[in-house]
Amino acid sequence: MVKNSAKRFCLIENSEVDINEDALRAAAESVLGERVRRVSRLPFGNVNAVFKVETKSRACAFKVFRYEVWPEDGKLLWVESQLTLRGVPHARLIHYTRERAHFPFGFSVCEFAEGDNCKGLIRAGRLAPAAFGERAASFLKRVHAIGVARYGYIGAGCGMEEDFTGWLLACEVFDNLRKIDDGSRLAETLRPRFERAVEPVLRRFESRFAPALVHYDCTPKNGLLDAEGRLLFVDWDESVAAPWLMDYAALTYWYSYTYKDGAARDREEFREAFLRGYGEADFERDELREIEHALHAAQAAGVLSYLYTVGDAQGFRRTRELLFQLLETKPRGEAGR
Repeated sequence: MVKNSAKRFCLIENSEVDINEDALRAAAESVLGERVRRVSRLPFGNVNAVFKVETKSRACAFKVFRYEVWPEDGKLLWVESQLTLRGVPHARLIHYTRERAHFPFGFSVCEFAEGDNCKGLIRAGRLAPAAFGERAASFLKRVHAIGVARYGYIGAGCGMEEDFTGWLLACEVFDNLRKIDDGSRLAETLRPRFERAVEPVLRRFESRFAPALVHYDCTPKNGLLDAEGRLLFVDWDESVAAPWLMDYAALTYWYSYTYKDGAARDREEFREAFLRGYGEADFERDELREIEHALHAAQAAGVLSYLYTVGDAQGFRRTRELLFQLLETKPRGEAGR
């Protein structure tokens, strides 16, 4: 039985955060020490608000935090230090603050990573999903070499829980389902199903897991290809300490259930491309499929909560059906689909 985690982060959104251009310019100029010539909203950042700020000498990504405790204190600074130490390509963090001088929950400034967004490239047919998956795996392998002491929310690099499965179900599944206030009480009604279908799978493999830095939002919308075709990921707000398989499952979830251009035909090709880019996985293919299926159910709970919060009724219904399907079925090979 899953026990509730004693340590959680309660996300408190303030929709009244004032993000007008004058406030952005003043905050950016206080950090960069030069006049801001242009401010433009970037087409991503579903949680926090992200802008491109341009001065005479450089361009930066400016992020206004909308939550009091998310990303949790210390995480972005720790991630920056670790990526730098390991030589992992990333947009360098220039400034991070939670002080309220400019915005209620603070802001960050980082280098503006030049390159083509992978989501746009895939939509335009200029980047095959399998090619993206292979490059993403190669990049993420370097990230996963960064160990964390414990699982869960990273904070200043310590993590929070010894028990990965308990943390995942308590914080990432049931806490998210409780945010769905439609009278369905999904956190309570689905708890037995998660305890039957997901928990035993993850418990069985837990001794072979190890806490590492995972991006946790490594879909094409956060991927960039530079002029030489090298990939890097931006936006580390969602990163957590977990087994590397969390990023693998995040990508296969995207390709299987979110990507809309015929993904169902080529799921196995996408998986193989990722594993080819990743190298030694330390799990047999049937073990990977079983773990992946369990993690997809957990991920669907988080997606469902997000869709409810933003009012996407069609996406909510579709993901709710998927969640029930994942909890009621067992993973099968592609030939059995």
